[in-house]
Amino acid sequence: MWIFTEIADWFEGQRKQTDVILDKWVEDSEYEQGVMIAAVTTKAFTTFGAGFVDLLRLGDGVKEGSLKGAGTDALRVVAVLPVGKIANTLKSVKGVARAKLIVDTGGPNCFWVASAKALSQIGQKTKGKIYASVDDVAKALGMQINSLWKIPNLLTGMSYLQKLGAKVGPVRQISTLVDIKKMLPRDGSVVMIAVKIMSGNIEGGRHAIYAFRDTLGRVRFFDRTVGTKFGARGTQGVFHTMDDIAPFYGATNIIAYEASVLSNRVVPDANAWY
Repeated sequence: MWIFTEIADWFEGQRKQTDVILDKWVEDSEYEQGVMIAAVTTKAFTTFGAGFVDLLRLGDGVKEGSLKGAGTDALRVVAVLPVGKIANTLKSVKGVARAKLIVDTGGPNCFWVASAKALSQIGQKTKGKIYASVDDVAKALGMQINSLWKIPNLLTGMSYLQKLGAKVGPVRQISTLVDIKKMLPRDGSVVMIAVKIMSGNIEGGRHAIYAFRDTLGRVRFFDRTVGTKFGARGTQGVFHTMDDIAPFYGATNIIAYEASVLSNRVVPDANAWY
């Protein structure tokens, strides 16, 4: 079947072009839910089709004359079997849409707003219902919405989320996007991040945001301003980088210094492609 390898290479080139087009379409729509669903469904089918096209490469591995090559051919057969990708990515789209609906309460409550959004996105529940507001989080912890507890550091904040039944990871010291990428799973979990708001070399305050992987596997950031219209700071789009958040706080850049994984509560399909 080696003669079909060129056909497979051509298809792969077309698929990559399609991915670029879909990425731009999603970003231009500012992650509008309908566009995301359409894009990820299309991507799932092209990926699924790529599995069948990869069968055209069968024999290339054997041709290498090694066990590793034969193993590669075996994996090409297995690659066409998964069928859970669309269902899982639609869950991811719905999670982002839910998080956008969490209203910013205003005031020095960035951790609680970020937490409510993150808990909603990962599917964490209270009394059988997914968290739908900061008020839901407050009531579950016995707080008053008009006097939310102050969070001195990320460790304290994550301990409260743990009391809600959330599965949290250890708080780690970080400094770069690479650190965040290493921590961020590909199973729908998010990473809660403590950051410094900077104006040049001067620290203007501290803030809480979180990172997640979108339906195309890219790292994106959620801030309290996403999806809300509190004052003049609302934005409908998630952020591509942490520094994109800075202008919303009159800052030049943002420096991450601590992070902790908040695990997805919706168990992914075992057959999903990652």
